[in-house]
Amino acid sequence: MTPELAACVLEGLLLLHEELSVEPQTPWYVGTPDQTQVLHDELWILAGELTPRSSQALVEAWYRAGRSSLLPVACTGALVSDRHVAA
Repeated sequence: MTPELAACVLEGLLLLHEELSVEPQTPWYVGTPDQTQVLHDELWILAGELTPRSSQALVEAWYRAGRSSLLPVACTGALVSDRHVAA
């Protein structure tokens, strides 16, 4: 992986952590080290498959994939949309 892709993954991890940890509708994600590692690993795998052009594109791809082991059901990205609309 290139340094640019590594930076994209790290920034995507920070974006997702912020979105998932402050959303009151997601008590299943509280940002523990184990959960953060799972999220990091999932983003690395996804970035390797897609080579995203930005961290936001990577985050959107993570939601579209809906295959995270942190999610109790498939995720559509509605949590992010709901949060931004409410703000």
